[in-house]
Amino acid sequence: MYPRLTTTPTTPTLRASPPPTSDVREWIKVPATVLSDDQLAQVVDAEALLQARLCTTGETLSSDLVQAIYRRVARTVAARGIPLGMLGGDSEFGTARLSRFDAEIERLEGPNRKLVFG
Repeated sequence: MYPRLTTTPTTPTLRASPPPTSDVREWIKVPATVLSDDQLAQVVDAEALLQARLCTTGETLSSDLVQAIYRRVARTVAARGIPLGMLGGDSEFGTARLSRFDAEIERLEGPNRKLVFG
């Protein structure tokens, strides 16, 4: 359906391949009846590319970066049912906005973040 990990001159080349979709599916516990393998592969590829832009990686991903990809994919899959990012609330608290910040992802990727000056 869609090619996997095509790169252009403006996108970084992935040095390390992302975890297999079967491992990701097992970690996020989403059955294939809810999310197809092609859809999951697209999400994994997109999150791995985002991570490659932000973090320095070697030939293989370290365990903290793999856990961060799992977490990134889980957040993306969970947010599919909330396209506007607003969670329905109740009469006491009202609606809530889906957070763009995940402290666990920051903690896992933090030591590997690229520092850009200028």
